[in-house]
Amino acid sequence: MSLFVISTAALIAFICTGVYLHAVFRLHAIIATERPEWVNLRGALDFLYTGFPRAANPNVGAEVVKVAFSSRARQLTSLAAARYVRHIRLCLPLGIVGYLVLVVASSQGGA
Repeated sequence: MSLFVISTAALIAFICTGVYLHAVFRLHAIIATERPEWVNLRGALDFLYTGFPRAANPNVGAEVVKVAFSSRARQLTSLAAARYVRHIRLCLPLGIVGYLVLVVASSQGGA
């Protein structure tokens, strides 16, 4: 693969990661305000995440992503929620594709 493709994939993947994480944390805050029952999950290993933000818990983060990709996102009344849902829906697949291009390029010795 050309160096341009690898550099572009890396740039897209890294930017998408930052935007995605920002959107997940912000959307979690909106969901916790409007519909707290959606993100009040407790798992067996929740004690490991004591002191961390609730959105850092993988169970809660996965629930936020499930809400973003489901029809439940339309039940949120905040205009910012719709923006963060769009960011998650765009950046998650685009970032995955960017990282997959990097994995394929590194396995072929292209970097």
